[in-house]
Amino acid sequence: MIKTKSQHFNFSREAIPVMFHSQTADFFNYLERDGLKFLKFWWDHVGERLENENLVPFTGMNFEVREIPERKAKAVIIKLPRPTDFEEFHYLVMFKKPNIRLPFIYVKLPSTRVFALAHVPLSQNENGTLIYEITPHGRVVPAGPGTKVSKEAFYAAAKKLVWKK
Repeated sequence: MIKTKSQHFNFSREAIPVMFHSQTADFFNYLERDGLKFLKFWWDHVGERLENENLVPFTGMNFEVREIPERKAKAVIIKLPRPTDFEEFHYLVMFKKPNIRLPFIYVKLPSTRVFALAHVPLSQNENGTLIYEITPHGRVVPAGPGTKVSKEAFYAAAKKLVWKK
């Protein structure tokens, strides 16, 4: 957690992606059972560790869970409160793909992917956004040019990044 950054920044870059990557089944169970109460709980939990000037209202948070039957996968799209600073996110989309194990090797390949649509200066992209991937180790890496600030446009772009074929 970066205590000099906003609640929005820390929630969307650390708390939710780390939980999704490490506890995917539980994440979906709690989200589907408790909905916004689950997200609000974690929003408030992140806020408890920050100074008052870094707190941000929960207003505008929303989510949607989607099944992707042709890929035997599932996705959750989280609309975050309106970004007030560059590098905060408009949306997160998190994909859970089927688990894959390599035969004769006791290794499970990663089955989760997290993408974010970041608010950036217009000098970096004509839409004022960039797409980042948040890895299972918490690294935020550039993944592609941004889309317009639209749930469907971002979801389609992120889906293409997961399934490049």
